[in-house]
Amino acid sequence: MTQAFHGGRVLDAAREFGLAHESVLDFSSNLNVLAPAVSTAEWEQWAGEITRYPEPDARTLGRRLAQLYRLDDDYILPTAGAVEGLYLAARLFASCRVAIVEPGFSDYSRSFVTLNCELEHIILPRELWHAPAGEWAHLLEPFDVVVLGNPNNPTGSMQTKAELRWLLERDWSRPKRWIVDEAFIEFAANHEEETLLSIIREFPSLIVLRSLTKSWRIPGLRVGFLATAGSMERLREMQPPWSINAVVQAWAKCFLVEERHVQLLRSLGELREAKLQFEAQLRKIPGISVYPGAANFLLVELLEQSLGADHLYQQLGRRGLLIRVCDSFRGLAEGRFIRLAVRTWSENSRLAEELSAVCAELIRRAA
Repeated sequence: MTQAFHGGRVLDAAREFGLAHESVLDFSSNLNVLAPAVSTAEWEQWAGEITRYPEPDARTLGRRLAQLYRLDDDYILPTAGAVEGLYLAARLFASCRVAIVEPGFSDYSRSFVTLNCELEHIILPRELWHAPAGEWAHLLEPFDVVVLGNPNNPTGSMQTKAELRWLLERDWSRPKRWIVDEAFIEFAANHEEETLLSIIREFPSLIVLRSLTKSWRIPGLRVGFLATAGSMERLREMQPPWSINAVVQAWAKCFLVEERHVQLLRSLGELREAKLQFEAQLRKIPGISVYPGAANFLLVELLEQSLGADHLYQQLGRRGLLIRVCDSFRGLAEGRFIRLAVRTWSENSRLAEELSAVCAELIRRAA
């Protein structure tokens, strides 16, 4: 199976390996598996919403998000996942010189390819993946627009707010606009202190993208938002009406409240604990190297030549474990990297045990 651009292709994997899709454990998509669940009664309650038009501009959802994230209503635009916000933001910058900091999410570049702009990939060497931005900021000098993920997908690296503020305040020879994707920031231990949402009004040149689908585990609903103190009127004009469907708006009324948010924060803390154990288990496996990261996934490099990403994908897939092959990420050597999401303690242990067994067998055969 070709793993281009995105993980989470459970139905495709189930067909490929002849399994029931319910039996496949998805380690390829990075979701909070401990998030507050939607009950059957709640789904039934929302069923009637599909017969009515939702608010065309989702203003009620926008106000709810603004309250929850302590933002001015005028600075926030609800979107169909962070990815819609990305594609809307990209349209602001036709005819600009755009830098995509790599390795990074494939849609950063895809969002610009149909625009009349000069796009360049700034591929950081591995020794700079987890380095402060100040060590590679000089590479951004020639550009009008910079796009980066924080935390980064797939490396898991995260810049501090202080470091990104330094970038925003720096005296550049060429003025810059910034698109910072914070889709995974809620998985970081100190996310409330480190998010750039708190400095939005200070920097009209900044656009922040946020996702709710990952932290709340609702990728099928598609909900996120874009925040900025600049260009908002133009962004609202570009967004189609009814971008946020009625079921999403009904979900938000029920879940984007203080009680549920407290539950969410508790689940994120538990997931971080599970990640620490998972990382420790993976580090014991010979032939691989695990990169530390702030998000709810771990990037794994395959050091032994006998370990190929596609082969591991096949071997684990037959065991009902779906992993993410990282060949679609620029800057990662083909066949040498996989990405593993953090799931429950028992599921993580199962993946670690199966991966250890597969690696040991492949290394033994090659000896």
